[in-house]
Amino acid sequence: MTSEHVVPNQVRDTFVAALTPVTSHLSALPDPLPLGTRIGLTAPEGSSRERIRIRAEHDEAGYHLDFYKEGNGGETSSHCRIREDGSITPLENLILVRQHFDDPEQAQRERERRAEHNKRVVEILRAKGLYM
Repeated sequence: MTSEHVVPNQVRDTFVAALTPVTSHLSALPDPLPLGTRIGLTAPEGSSRERIRIRAEHDEAGYHLDFYKEGNGGETSSHCRIREDGSITPLENLILVRQHFDDPEQAQRERERRAEHNKRVVEILRAKGLYM
């Protein structure tokens, strides 16, 4: 892999520092970290059931890493972008928690809203190759 196709080491180190508090999967992070490739990270055997997908890219603002994590057997998820300066921006995420409403019409509207939102987020995640 040429240097044009990988994240510079100091940027990879920034991504590792940003990810350290949120996952135990860092031993699976490739070194060097390729650009434009969806990568699934797995935790050391038996340490976590989280499923993680990442994709490093470069745009007009510099290098970034899009990160999507699904945990607790699909009950929680996190989607964010880490920039080369270490800043983390939350991105649109799936709504997995179901609210209870006594009013059946309100409950139906909420189900429809959640379904439409999640459909849009799944399209975003699929376009990045991050959807599981």
